[in-house]
Amino acid sequence: MHTLSVAQRPLFYDSVEPTIDRSRTANPTASRTATAAHHVVDVLADQALTGVGKVSDSLHIAVNHAADAVIHTADRVAQVPVQVRQKRIKLANAAFATMRGRPFLTLGGAIAVGYIIGHMARR
Repeated sequence: MHTLSVAQRPLFYDSVEPTIDRSRTANPTASRTATAAHHVVDVLADQALTGVGKVSDSLHIAVNHAADAVIHTADRVAQVPVQVRQKRIKLANAAFATMRGRPFLTLGGAIAVGYIIGHMARR
């Protein structure tokens, strides 16, 4: 590891990461304890990174599923106006076919509906 003396410190001392000199221990027991503590910290850091990776993967999968659902819904919504237009055209064609096939019945029905609407409007 590398440590800086007072003369070698950079102008912005806060931007330098602190270094730990593991070789400067006076007590061998303290050295083993420090090494064990560093090992535990390294293992915990690795486990945390693994956990973060799993969570990240799960979130990516969830976002992809949500995006697929939105795309599917958008496609279905985009098809609705086309379907409505097709049904409107079928209904209009059926109505015109009925009018052409039975013109007097259509005229009588229109007069009856007009009379009923007019009678309801007077009340």
